[in-house]
Amino acid sequence: MTVFKLQLEDFSTTEYELIGIHTTVDATKLAFLLNKNLNTRFRFFDTIDKTEKKEKGSFDRFLFIDSENEISWNLIENKSIIKVENNSNSLFDEYEQYMFMVPEFKKVDFILKIDTEDNFINVEELNLVLSKIDAISMSYPIDKNKIKTKSNLIF
Repeated sequence: MTVFKLQLEDFSTTEYELIGIHTTVDATKLAFLLNKNLNTRFRFFDTIDKTEKKEKGSFDRFLFIDSENEISWNLIENKSIIKVENNSNSLFDEYEQYMFMVPEFKKVDFILKIDTEDNFINVEELNLVLSKIDAISMSYPIDKNKIKTKSNLIF
């Protein structure tokens, strides 16, 4: 019997770039600041639900589609606070814990995913604009090859 293996890369026809963003502001405020500084129009699109070890987390997703340049911009929360029930007889019945959209980058608060048909986006120039926004403490390109959970970024 012949066995065929499909790799995630077999399905990915669109090129994309990832930028990690560190900030203390919430998703709505960050979307507003990006709209103001990048000339984008991010709007709340949906909430991505993720289940991991019987715990459920939800991540807000903002979307901007630039149909003129055929670019899709996704702003995704990387952290979700989940409440975990403690089954043992301890002082705390329930405690909070983080769940991550991309667990390899736990310190990143938001991920900016830019889908494009070709390499139209200048990531260095975009990162320079992001670094000038006061509410963003740090931003940097994320190497896609360092992410083992790429399936979490398929929308």
